Amino acid sequence: MKIHYLVTSLETGGAEFAIPNIVKTLQSLGHEVSVIACEPRDMGAAIRLSEAGLSYTLLSRRRRLLPVILASYLKQVSKNRPDVIWTSLSWGNKVGQWAGRLTGIPVISFKHSASVRRYTYRMRNLSKLWVGDSQTVVQFLREKMHIPADQVMAWPLFQSDPAALQAQKWDGRAVLQLGSVGRLHEVKNYAGLLDAVSFFLLSHPEMKSRIHLTILGDGPERAALEKKIRQLNLENVVTLPGFSANVGQFLSGLHAYIQTSRYEGMCLAVHEAMNAGLPVISTPVGEIRDAVQEGRTGYVLDGDMTQAFNRIMEHIFVHPDELSLYGQQAHSYVLQKFSHEQYQLAATKIIGKLYSMLNTGASPLSKLPV
Repeated sequence: MKIHYLVTSLETGGAEFAIPNIVKTLQSLGHEVSVIACEPRDMGAAIRLSEAGLSYTLLSRRRRLLPVILASYLKQVSKNRPDVIWTSLSWGNKVGQWAGRLTGIPVISFKHSASVRRYTYRMRNLSKLWVGDSQTVVQFLREKMHIPADQVMAWPLFQSDPAALQAQKWDGRAVLQLGSVGRLHEVKNYAGLLDAVSFFLLSHPEMKSRIHLTILGDGPERAALEKKIRQLNLENVVTLPGFSANVGQFLSGLHAYIQTSRYEGMCLAVHEAMNAGLPVISTPVGEIRDAVQEGRTGYVLDGDMTQAFNRIMEHIFVHPDELSLYGQQAHSYVLQKFSHEQYQLAATKIIGKLYSMLNTGASPLSKLPV
């Protein structure tokens, strides 16, 4: 099967960073996959594609209107017509769905979060099959987007790595290294995290030299976050180093991982942190609700985040050994639940479902061998 994997952009982000594993898995199942991005943005994901030995095509060098991007993609289709357009993220979905409607090529679409844009909801029936990157998103597709259950499948976009670098145990005396990885975007609520850190330090001024927070990533909120750090006098406590391709090395230098997202789907960053043996402090959203279990794999920022963060920090400094224990249990959790075999099996089931759906209708795939 010839597949166009059409994504919104190659910017820094979990859905974009998952592309190499997705493509490699589909290729291992015998399919030809072309990666096509509507626009570049910060190109953070391009590094991972290159490291995986994968090429890609950009439809535009900057953000353009839908007719321009669609025309550019239709030129790609005319040169190399796919059997299936597999779309990812809102703009990629929109372009792919319009192209599918105009050309008769079947469309399968990924959904990566439990939220939806109006145009995505209106155009939902233009995709033959929807794939949620977690059970949370699968439920959202069925209940909130009203996609029939037989047109929704799950492919959790994380597979554990038993050989991943592991974080070091915190002895309770060294500076507590907290970290997060993600786009500097309001959905991650890093501004709220800064407020929580500030509140904790105002309540416990003696701790200002005992904790450090590093947020790895870049994005549209950088200037606002930098300003907030100055306003809250957190220059010596919070660092924004920008984007780095070496996330594993970064995680191995932390003692705990923190995620303050307003909503998520799979959240690869949290699961990568758990794979590195880190306990996680997180808001209970998306698949994180299952992964971050209070008293086992981490701590839940439930209710008012400022108060919750303050409570958790006070607890951690009294019980420093918990971090290592929870980190070990987090590591075991992802190894058991997200193995390579399970990842491959999910992909195999989706391909089988796709063939089954397409072979029952007047699809150009009806004559393809299974």
